[in-house]
Amino acid sequence: MGLGLLVPSGCADPEPERAIFVVRETTATHNPQYVPQTSPTSDSTSSTVDASTQQEDETSPSTTEQVTTTATTAATVDPPRIWTLLAGGDVLLDRTEPEGIDPFTKVQPDLASADVAIVNLEMAITERGEPYDKEYVFRAPGSAALTLVGAGIDVVSLANNHVFDFGREGLEDTISVLDEVGILRPGAGLNNAEAYAPRILTLDNGVRVAFVSATAVVPGGFASGADRPGVADAKWATPRVLAAVRAAAAGNDVVVVSLHWGVEREPCPNEEQRTLAQQIIEAGADLILGHHPHVLQPIETFDRSVIAYSLGNFAWHPRYGITGDTGVLEVVFDGSRIEGYRFYPHVLNYIGGASPIASGDRYDRITDIVEGRCEQYAPEPTPTTEVSTGSEGVTTAPPARTD
Repeated sequence: MGLGLLVPSGCADPEPERAIFVVRETTATHNPQYVPQTSPTSDSTSSTVDASTQQEDETSPSTTEQVTTTATTAATVDPPRIWTLLAGGDVLLDRTEPEGIDPFTKVQPDLASADVAIVNLEMAITERGEPYDKEYVFRAPGSAALTLVGAGIDVVSLANNHVFDFGREGLEDTISVLDEVGILRPGAGLNNAEAYAPRILTLDNGVRVAFVSATAVVPGGFASGADRPGVADAKWATPRVLAAVRAAAAGNDVVVVSLHWGVEREPCPNEEQRTLAQQIIEAGADLILGHHPHVLQPIETFDRSVIAYSLGNFAWHPRYGITGDTGVLEVVFDGSRIEGYRFYPHVLNYIGGASPIASGDRYDRITDIVEGRCEQYAPEPTPTTEVSTGSEGVTTAPPARTD
């Protein structure tokens, strides 16, 4: 299966039917031509890259100078450290878990096949605590942690507007059970230090991956404090989030940032998302994974990083319109550098689990949105629309035409 490289889209393999290859640039000044880097030697050993690379770059005459690299012997070049990350969107197991249903069985690629798999955990894992005073509160029993492990999930973001739905007790239980099963859980904690702290995963190939999570959707009382449990706040405490990203970048090979942001049901990212994404990347992030809109949003590249603005609902209550469009993002790394990425379209099935699709109107809609043609799927404006910070991905207004 071909790979959507961070080079002009004409270089991608057109053969696969299920994967979408997306290459977009968010700045005119950034040059997307990525050339494999090798260890420097004397000038006398300089040569051009192999013929296949030259052929790809012929589509862009201005890149002739960029395909020059340095020839080295095998003894001086580190072997490739190829590894993959699979990412899904919002996960809610409040209905499936009590019924003993695994919503991840249809997902392709299998999350367990990757070196790292990450999702956003949109609930507390607890049977204690008092429900928070808001429209929707979500939780699942402790066995949900085993379901996550069984699906091959290694990391869950806790920085969202539901992990604190059952207060301190609910958060404590969530943290405890995730730690017990060995799932990393950035983005929330019993105090600021824990909520903002990067979580580190060292892969078998020696690559150190740091995860930072924060939310710009912060119900009152959800933000952590010096001695108060809660979530990492990307709305009012952005400098602290940026400091966490810089700290993660200083001591690790790769930095993955999960952000809860944006407007529900809006398939296009807004300016606040774009601004924060640029700040996060400038602080050192390699990959940004977005959540909260409950619909897919575009995937873009910026300064050698990848931004997935929203990955939609991944395991949720059954949805049959645009809020049921989802997918799996696969990012391929060589050591610390992103080599390319694929997106595999899925839709939610009758139990609210993601199932792959390869054609049809919904496949086309997913393709359009992920590739950036999102405006045509925006909901029609209505003067009575009210968006709750705790909704399930629907508003109080009538359904948009795309659902």
